[in-house]
Amino acid sequence: MYIVCAEHLAMAIDEFIEEFGTAPDIYELGKVTFTDWTAPSQCEFCEEASVYLIV
Repeated sequence: MYIVCAEHLAMAIDEFIEEFGTAPDIYELGKVTFTDWTAPSQCEFCEEASVYLIV
């Protein structure tokens, strides 16, 4: 699972495919809600705001 900004979306997809051997599901954090989980506010690769959840 990756939480990333728009700039690092492609990098996260590549890493996901390399690790799991399949294409990920991609969600825009502003369009989904979770009852038991709060998304980190920053990208895993930089200090920018997180925009996408890659699972």
